[in-house]
Amino acid sequence: MLKPEDVVEAALRGLSRHDAEALMREADIFTLAQAAHAISQKFYGDVVTFVNNIVVNYGNVCVAKCPICAFYRLPGSPDAYVRKPEEVAAAVRQAVEQRGVTELHINGGFNPFLTPEYFDQLFSAVKKAAPRVVIKGPTMAEVDYYAKLWRMSWREVLSRWKDAGLDAISGGGAEIFAEEVRKVVAPHKISGEEWIRIAEVAHELGIPSNATMLYGHVEEDRHVVDHIFRVKELQEKTGRVLLFIPVKYNPQNTELYKRGLVKGHAPATYDVKVVAISRLILLDRLKVAAYWLSVGKKLASTLLLAGANDLVGTMYNEAVLRSAGAPYSATPEELAAIAREAGKRPAERDTFHRIIRYI
Repeated sequence: MLKPEDVVEAALRGLSRHDAEALMREADIFTLAQAAHAISQKFYGDVVTFVNNIVVNYGNVCVAKCPICAFYRLPGSPDAYVRKPEEVAAAVRQAVEQRGVTELHINGGFNPFLTPEYFDQLFSAVKKAAPRVVIKGPTMAEVDYYAKLWRMSWREVLSRWKDAGLDAISGGGAEIFAEEVRKVVAPHKISGEEWIRIAEVAHELGIPSNATMLYGHVEEDRHVVDHIFRVKELQEKTGRVLLFIPVKYNPQNTELYKRGLVKGHAPATYDVKVVAISRLILLDRLKVAAYWLSVGKKLASTLLLAGANDLVGTMYNEAVLRSAGAPYSATPEELAAIAREAGKRPAERDTFHRIIRYI
C-alpha cells in the first residue's frame, strides 16, 4: 500500500506525467493530501497568504460565447454594459478608502466595440485615482482578441497597456490547455499553446501573471496533469508566474450544464486530488491556491491541508463566478479565519507576494 512518505520521496525526485497520472488515478485522497501537505510545509512553512483586492469587470459584452460561462452577454443584450473609466476609478478609490485594498483585478470579455483608447483611459484613470493600487488583468485571451481586433501584435497591446498603468496579467482564460477539451469548453478562445506564448511575451515585458486551471467539467486526469506540467515549464522558463490557481467549475446557469455535458459540481474528493497533485508536481516552483470563491470557504480550509498555501484574495465585487452560483466576497479577517482553521498562520500580501502584515 502506498504511503505518504513514498509519495513525498517520489515527488522530490521529480514526477513524470505518467507518474502523476497514476497517482491521481490510484492513490487515495488521504495519502495524496498528506504527501502534498508535507511538501508544502517543507518549502513554504505554515504561512497562508492572500491579497486584499477588488474585482471590477469593465464590461460583460463578449462574443466568445463560451459554454462554460454564465456571465457574458452578447452585443445588444438588454443586460449588456461597459463601464466608463471614471466609474471604475471611483469604485477603486472607494475600495481603497473603505477597505484598504491594494489590488484591482479587472477583466471583461471580447467586446468588438472597444478601442485601444478605452483601455488607455481605463488604466490611467485608475492610476490617477489610486496610484498605489496594482492593476492586474485582463487575461491572455483578451490580449489575443484585442490584438486581432486592433491589428496589433500581442507585444504591442501589452506594451500599450503597461504604459497606461497595467502592472500584472490575470491568469484567466487558461481553462485546460488540451485542445480536445478546449474545443468543448472554450471553442472560440485561443489555444493552450497561444496562452503560454502570450504569457511569455508579457513576462519578457516585465508584466508577471497568475496561471489558472479550470477543472471539474469534461476533462480527464491526464489533461489536468499536462496542464500543471505546462505551467511548471512556463515558470521554469520565465520565473514570472505569481500564483497557480485551480478554479473549480461552477456549472449553474451555463450552456455546458444545460446541454447535459456536465451533471453537477465535481465532488470534494476531486478538489483535494487536483490541489494535491498540483503541489506534488510544482514543488517549490509556485504557490498553489485554495480558491475559496469556487470551492467554498469550508473546503478551502481543507485544501490548505492538501498542498495549497494561498487563498487568492478578498475578491470584493466579483461577478463572473457569482453568476454561476459561487459565494460572495470575504474580508481579510474571514480569510484569516479559514487559514487558522487549518492550523496555518495567515498573512496579507501584495500582488507580488510580499508580506504586508500577519493577521
